[in-house]
Amino acid sequence: MRLLEYTLLSFLMLANVAVAEDAQTLEEVIANQNFFSNAYVETKTTNAKRIIPNADPKIYSGTDKIADKQRMEERGFELIGYSDFKAGNVAPEMAMPQAKKVHAEVVLVYSERSDKPSATAKIQQLREAKKTGQAPVEAGASYAYFASYWAKIAKPSMGVHVKVPEKDDDAADGLLVMVVIDGSAAEKAGIAKDDFLVSIGDVALIKVTDLTKAVTQYTGQTVDVVYVRNRMRLESKMTLN
Repeated sequence: MRLLEYTLLSFLMLANVAVAEDAQTLEEVIANQNFFSNAYVETKTTNAKRIIPNADPKIYSGTDKIADKQRMEERGFELIGYSDFKAGNVAPEMAMPQAKKVHAEVVLVYSERSDKPSATAKIQQLREAKKTGQAPVEAGASYAYFASYWAKIAKPSMGVHVKVPEKDDDAADGLLVMVVIDGSAAEKAGIAKDDFLVSIGDVALIKVTDLTKAVTQYTGQTVDVVYVRNRMRLESKMTLN
């Protein structure tokens, strides 16, 4: 009988230790969870030279993803990555560790209520409940988060982003300008968004590589640039840095 009691007691003690270890592991997982870092995706790199910031990244609340992207590119920033996830109430400041890791200068955070509950939302609510000692509120509620990470790039020679033609017909009028960077050589020459770049100097612009060739060839010079706006052919002088 004593042997049976001893065996049962040993089993219960081992079971309690195992439960405690599992609980500790779960607490560690919840405590170390950072959705911004876990969901981070790096975007395709370009040959633009990025400037490493000296100060901590700045985190702002975004308003419109498309309009914000356009404005950030016009200001001379490049998108270097993003985080996209669903969770409970997550503070925007939680994006700071990932922003520092990738040397972002600015982070734009977007959030909106999501109707579909997620497992991460429940974990987050349990974590908040543990801190406050109160029962979780709105256990099924979750939010959709999106954060874009931006790096400042060195001042470009020309300062435009153009659309990559999908077919030869797309480049019939030249290269479509998607973004003109503030204070750039292109802006000073009068180039604007939605213009079609036809030629720079004696280089016809049919492919994106033609633009790279022209900029390389005429860097440090003032050159003629031909472009089309509202089906009108225009010409200007542009000084490349």
